[in-house]
Amino acid sequence: MSKKDKNSTNEPLSDYGEPVSFNDVWKMFRETDKKFKDTDRKIDRLAKLYGGVSEDSEDAAEEFFRRCLESRNAIFGIEYNEVDHLARKSGKLQGEYDIVLHNKEYIIVIEVKYKLHPDDVEDIVNRKLSKFKRLFTEYGDKKITGAVAGMSVSSASYERAEKQGLLVITRSGENITVMNPDQFQWTTY
Repeated sequence: MSKKDKNSTNEPLSDYGEPVSFNDVWKMFRETDKKFKDTDRKIDRLAKLYGGVSEDSEDAAEEFFRRCLESRNAIFGIEYNEVDHLARKSGKLQGEYDIVLHNKEYIIVIEVKYKLHPDDVEDIVNRKLSKFKRLFTEYGDKKITGAVAGMSVSSASYERAEKQGLLVITRSGENITVMNPDQFQWTTY
């Protein structure tokens, strides 16, 4: 009997024309399971590799913007004398802020991305700026404004940031530039 012939029990046949036994089927399942596990391991390695590349890009962007801001003392007409990275956990509340510029009256909280997406804008407004003063009560008397910085900024990201009252900073050669027009009014939190 060949594989093309039908058998009376309608069972799958092996390459030799014999019905496949339970043990043969079980062995095939184990081999298939092993192949899936090998594939999963390869996917996990690729995910870790991609994640590492993504993290490196974010780190490089943060370093670039930090160095540029440290070499200046004002952005969009707001003078500052300190450049920090702040992180704090207080009970269930926690936050990390890429770059924070200080002066006696203002704090500018900057979220840095390699490639700025519209969702990043919503994240800084809804998640980060909303809890900054609760995490850093020592700055409660200061005016807080937000900014986003990206090596690449899409027009959709820029438009969303501007609607939210955020400054938008991007790379311009070996330096940085604020994309907002001179008459732009930022939001104070």
